[in-house]
Amino acid sequence: MKRKSSNKYPFIVLLIIHTALLLYALKKQRKRKTLLVLLLSHVGLGYIFEVIILNYFNAYKYFPKMLKKRFLDNILGAILSQAIYIPFTAVFISGVHLKWKAKLSFILYFQVVERLFIWLKVYKTHWWRPLYTGVVLAIFFPLSDKWYELLQKGNRFILNASFYLCTMGTEININYLMAVFGNFRMGRGKVYTWREHFLFTPLYGFVQAHITTWFIRRDRLRGKIQAFVIGLVLDWVLYRCGFLKVKNAFIRFMVRGVMVYMASWFRKFIYREIREENEVY
Repeated sequence: MKRKSSNKYPFIVLLIIHTALLLYALKKQRKRKTLLVLLLSHVGLGYIFEVIILNYFNAYKYFPKMLKKRFLDNILGAILSQAIYIPFTAVFISGVHLKWKAKLSFILYFQVVERLFIWLKVYKTHWWRPLYTGVVLAIFFPLSDKWYELLQKGNRFILNASFYLCTMGTEININYLMAVFGNFRMGRGKVYTWREHFLFTPLYGFVQAHITTWFIRRDRLRGKIQAFVIGLVLDWVLYRCGFLKVKNAFIRFMVRGVMVYMASWFRKFIYREIREENEVY
């Protein structure tokens, strides 16, 4: 498919609309830290959904024409959908306490947008249908409300799940940027295809996030050291087995350090500051 230079504009327009919704929710709601954790948790959930539906089952394709490489461009469209459009909307709905009529309006809105994107040829479905989008959102929007409620109550399971999802989403975002800049590829054999890369990379991100959150949640200083060292060992094993290629090993070293730092920050933010914020209000 020949992509038009104007392909990016529908994605940019949605970016502006949904960013405005998020900013409005943050302005109206005093519990901004809780909303931020809710948002990052939704991004993580969105990535899990997208990995299954897009990466493994090839449900649809995006054509934003923002990156030269088609596969990276397709994944960028998925990131905009699962990390911005839908999560921002869910946080807006939960943050301003919208009821079912408003939820149904947004479900209809997303179905109209999906059909419009198909008509504009910036999005193509294989076996996915707009009806499926409506069903998923009808589940996701109430789930967002409940997640937000349990975050405010300090539910331990939701706090732990949020800690993992925040870390995992950050891990996947960083790995995507490293792939865009040519410093991180995964696959098999001598030639790594982008298809292989995006089959392996999400699993890699899930495992690294599990390692990082597991050790940091159990112990602060020692946990950071363990998470950092074991993460590097995993990279080394994958490299030696031929599943990982990097142009600059020092950058991967820095990535692991950044992830340990971010996970430590998430730990403090979720388990301490969220509780304090909800005690105040």
